[in-house]
Amino acid sequence: MISVHDLSYTYPEQDSPALCDISLQVAPGECICIAGHSGCGKTTLLLALKGLLPEGEQSGSIRSGGNALTREEILSGFGLVFQNAESQLLCSTVFDEVAFGPENLCIPPAEINQRIIDALSDVNLLELGNRNVERFSAGQKQRLCIASVLSMQPGFILLDEPTSQLDNKGRNDLLTVLQQLKKQGISILIAEHNIQPFVAIIDRYYLMADGRITGVQDQPPDEYRSGLRSSIPHAERRGKKPGEETLVSAENLSVSYPGCSNILSDCTLEIGVGELLHLYGENGCGKSTLLKTIAGAIQADSGSLAICGRNLPKAGELLGTVALLFQNPQRQLFEDTVRDEVAFTLKRLKIPVNEIERRVESALTLSEALHLVDRLPLTLSFGEQHRVALASVIAPEPKLLLLDEPFAGLDPLQRLRLLKILSRLRDEKGTAIIIASHDPLPDPDWADRVITMQNGRIISPEAAL
Repeated sequence: MISVHDLSYTYPEQDSPALCDISLQVAPGECICIAGHSGCGKTTLLLALKGLLPEGEQSGSIRSGGNALTREEILSGFGLVFQNAESQLLCSTVFDEVAFGPENLCIPPAEINQRIIDALSDVNLLELGNRNVERFSAGQKQRLCIASVLSMQPGFILLDEPTSQLDNKGRNDLLTVLQQLKKQGISILIAEHNIQPFVAIIDRYYLMADGRITGVQDQPPDEYRSGLRSSIPHAERRGKKPGEETLVSAENLSVSYPGCSNILSDCTLEIGVGELLHLYGENGCGKSTLLKTIAGAIQADSGSLAICGRNLPKAGELLGTVALLFQNPQRQLFEDTVRDEVAFTLKRLKIPVNEIERRVESALTLSEALHLVDRLPLTLSFGEQHRVALASVIAPEPKLLLLDEPFAGLDPLQRLRLLKILSRLRDEKGTAIIIASHDPLPDPDWADRVITMQNGRIISPEAAL
């Protein structure tokens, strides 16, 4: 039995505690869920349980069978899968990543090999063992992180938003793995917005707000069930009307990476000014690569691409015209304050200072992040980082906005608010917007068109209109 008693924590140089008097219990083979909105303290709690918080003001205890656990027992007995998978990937290949932990424990090579096979089989990645991790989609990276934790055979597994980058098949595979772990007597703690996939295995729900446990119940709280209005993608509706200006015209685009077959194959697509598009497909189907190619970050091997009249443009030629929000916001946050982060591109565009100040405030207000203006971006929660990154890409008022899995780290209500923010951006600025995601949108009426991808190809017949 793992018991947490009156755990409190305050980050260095902060006045308000991030955790206040947290108490909970988890029995062997039990699965509990921490449910709460972004910024409520879920991630901080998991980091505290794993012993990974920076030195701050901390009190309370973590016990097993009545005995306080040492730091060494916590580090070896608890396995943590981070919300941001990239932050815990260290090796270049899949096999090396899963072997890294057991090798550091001096496990015999024969046993390491078996652990690698078992862990990768559990997450359906065994056939990709020699693949370069950098070529993985976000969902594949998350599954790899789960495998690397499983290879350590911990007694207690902590999962921070484990479905945020997983498609439906990935969620079902993860559920199967967790069911097996429960049967083996492993304790599981899940911090998650989308609790629906795990209802069958969760024994108890702890509701969290403002760093405190506000309630405990056996039944799933309706507030945190995903899919407030979501449905499967529906038939394309609006499309580009005759005579309407074409913003993007792509024909037969193909892209490959070294050592891999084509990631994109003969993709043809047209986007009109002010269109709202949903690019839908499972993890690894090529959505991110297509967005990066349109943004000029990747050059196509073959095919044609014209954006605002520029043929096969490079990223620097599209500054202020096309903006890309990455799957992982930490990859585009580097300034010391949120204000400087949002102003960065505006300064490069040599926009006057008073106009920069107006746009920064406007973008942060639209993104519901103005209260974070003086914060250090990398100290924010994952959901807050997403909103700051969104503000930084909409501040230049681009003609085309590309968002790669923008719902990661956002709870259901925040996802709906994000769609409203983007609709306002289209209505006020005429911005064309593409959302790439492996899930249906929370509002099925938001997109003018749904473009479906599978195995590197666009399979929607109406993709080019």
